[in-house]
Amino acid sequence: MKKIIIYIDGFNLYYRLKTTPYKWLNIQKLCKFYFNPKQHDIIKIKYFTAKVRRKSEDSSNVIRQNIYLRALETLPNLEIIFGQFRKRQVIGLKCHYERGKYTEGNELVTVSKWEEKESDVNIATHIVADAFKDEFDCAVLISNDTDLKTPLGYIKEHLKKSVGIISPRRNMHIELKNVSHFQKRISNKVLEQFQFPEKMKDDKGEFFCPPKWKQIRDQKT
Repeated sequence: MKKIIIYIDGFNLYYRLKTTPYKWLNIQKLCKFYFNPKQHDIIKIKYFTAKVRRKSEDSSNVIRQNIYLRALETLPNLEIIFGQFRKRQVIGLKCHYERGKYTEGNELVTVSKWEEKESDVNIATHIVADAFKDEFDCAVLISNDTDLKTPLGYIKEHLKKSVGIISPRRNMHIELKNVSHFQKRISNKVLEQFQFPEKMKDDKGEFFCPPKWKQIRDQKT
């Protein structure tokens, strides 16, 4: 029986889910789908994310994320590891919108931009540390981010651990293929199968799929 730890790049996965009606995803059921329980034991799922920032006066994105994190917290053997969003100043050319298209001007402007930080470092640290502690036989990454190729390549070549990639995208980067023993992809059909129930319950009481997500899913069906 191979021990597996699955490392999920939360935002990389979300950007895939964002284009689908299947954001209310039961990650545990998704992970189990890819492995034979008679041969593989998923001992831990580590989900890496950061708390989103409110968009202007609209806090609905924050509310939806908090509800989803609450759903994830009901799953056994799943741990959520937080990074953070940081604001930085970006200088670029001001664009003008005219006749249905944007054109680049000559005026330089400075804008504030929020960026998610630390998740890549957190994932890399956990993968390498868990490998050194011999916590797993196989590390599986759910992401298509090539920034993680170095730690994966290290545990594959030097620590002789098995490495798998489950890509949220159809086109997987060749760099990730080169540092892994096997690769799988997430299809919309798979996502559709493994949604949380609309109504859920935890020790705080009942809660529901965010209305916006439910509405989009209902329209699809």
